[in-house]
Amino acid sequence: MIKEKGSILIFTLWILIILSIFSVIISKRASTDIRLAKYESENIKALYLAKAGVMKMIAELAKDTNVYDSPNEDWHKPKEFQFGGGIVSYSASDEEAMLNLNSQALQKEYLVRLGMDETISQRIMDYKTSKGDKGFEFMEELFLIEGMTPEIYSKIKAYVTIYRGNDVKVNINTVSEEMLDIILGNDAQIIDKILVYRKGPDAKEGTEDDGIFTEDNFSLIFAGFEVTPDDIVNYQSLFSVKSNFFRIYSEASFSEDKKIIKKITSVTDRAGKIYYWKED
Repeated sequence: MIKEKGSILIFTLWILIILSIFSVIISKRASTDIRLAKYESENIKALYLAKAGVMKMIAELAKDTNVYDSPNEDWHKPKEFQFGGGIVSYSASDEEAMLNLNSQALQKEYLVRLGMDETISQRIMDYKTSKGDKGFEFMEELFLIEGMTPEIYSKIKAYVTIYRGNDVKVNINTVSEEMLDIILGNDAQIIDKILVYRKGPDAKEGTEDDGIFTEDNFSLIFAGFEVTPDDIVNYQSLFSVKSNFFRIYSEASFSEDKKIIKKITSVTDRAGKIYYWKED
């Protein structure tokens, strides 16, 4: 009788141990599921917040209705906002400050000045011609060109675009010194004069005293640079003062430790039409 009671007690203890183990396992599984659900929820919220950042930037660009685009304008300044416990940072850069590979006026010399050798530069020109009106349809299409490597692509991608149709000009107010070198070649004196004028009296770009090129003052400013009327006409064929295409960057986080971050890069026109969209 005593042995039977002992056996029952041992059996009961084993049952309790097994149930305890199952309870711990189930508890850990439930805890993991909860964490995964929270992660997924915060991930989705962060993505939609990042999308909101893009849309907010598009709205701000639509409100910019003056006759020029310049680094000292409000659209060019990084911004952020908070919503429902999340935070969004967003900004824009001028896509028309970049060399358009689909431009009708693209020259092999531009590609060589970008750092590519004559052979690859000519292959890019030939490939572009073979595509006709379509031109390059996505940036990675460059890898279809013989001799293109990740190293070369990485070197040039910050200076080129394909998302402007066949538009020829670059914005003289926003174009970088490196891009001015690519477009104007050895015209160092004119490049220096453009940069000095843009920086204004404080010698800094993006400030209130910046010199800004407009359609009305373009010829007058270049005449002050002591160039000929024919040269002025040539510069007018290369440069614009107002842009229609922009690259938008938006980054959002919805987690307390900000480990969950969603990033979106897009290219849009001023009306909000999207030409490129990438989520990270």
